[in-house]
Amino acid sequence: MAEPSDRKSAFIPGAEIAELFRRALRGEAKIFTVGGSWTEIYAANVEVRIDGYKLAIFNDCNQVDYVDRAIAPDGRESEFDDWWFAHDEPVDLLTDEEQDRLETLMEAAQVISED
Repeated sequence: MAEPSDRKSAFIPGAEIAELFRRALRGEAKIFTVGGSWTEIYAANVEVRIDGYKLAIFNDCNQVDYVDRAIAPDGRESEFDDWWFAHDEPVDLLTDEEQDRLETLMEAAQVISED
């Protein structure tokens, strides 16, 4: 496990993930779910891929509740507690309208096999 100082330098800011979502909302990045559709999983973590980022997003009855963990293409990692304690949770950084649109994209996302 990384030392705290190493972990901080490898941290993915919530704003980076929020911007990744916004890129998907603008049609600049495609969202994929892994192993099952957003609506099939319904109330649990859904594995999501966007432009090389690996995300686990908690689906609370088909609502994007929070990002549980993320791995960036460059290997940086963060999880819910990192963002929560920094008041930087990615979903909370989106407007209500953006969250609604993200949920629509999640419902329409192509399902890919395990990677």
